Amino acid sequence: MTSGKPHWIIAAAAIGTATLLGACAPAASEPTGAQAPAASETASASPSETASEAPSATPAPSPSSSPSSTPEADPEPTAGDGGVCTAAELSGAVTTEPGAGAAGSVYRTLTLTNTSGAACDVAGYPGVSYVDAAGAQIGAPADRGEPGTAFSLEPGASATAVLRQVNAGNYGADCGAVPAAGVRVYPPGATDSLVLPQETTACSASSIVLMTVGALQPAG
Repeated sequence: MTSGKPHWIIAAAAIGTATLLGACAPAASEPTGAQAPAASETASASPSETASEAPSATPAPSPSSSPSSTPEADPEPTAGDGGVCTAAELSGAVTTEPGAGAAGSVYRTLTLTNTSGAACDVAGYPGVSYVDAAGAQIGAPADRGEPGTAFSLEPGASATAVLRQVNAGNYGADCGAVPAAGVRVYPPGATDSLVLPQETTACSASSIVLMTVGALQPAG
């Protein structure tokens, strides 16, 4: 023996030391952190729990609470309102008052009379032009004068307008003179017309205006 101690003493000391170290060391089979909570336990709450805790969204307004997009119906027309006077509701005439002539032109009276059984409305100028025996327009239509005021034309009542007609002979060869059988009259705002007889001479040249018509007024 080199150390001077018996072998059994050295062996006993080694066994004691190993036993003491084993008692102090943690068990190898027990995993480190075994008491830590599982990952599933630290996760956020389930969707159902989260939804129940979140504030509810503001409810959308019901269809009945929104403004209606349907336009309001137009008011019913007033009882007895006959609308615009049409040619079918009127008769007419062109007359010349004594002393109505002027240098190279004549002032005549255009009269329209309501021959229907209901009142109708008149507002503004009639459309006037010369026509031949077949009813075809000749030359340019009449110019229009000052505007007038709208009024109602009762059954049997008349409206008049001043009609100035220039002598076609004033324009010489440029006129392209042709015979006219009458004048076509469109009541203001109407799409139908009536032809009033008047035999005269008209200009076929569209650049020459032979007539000027004023606005219709209630007959005095």
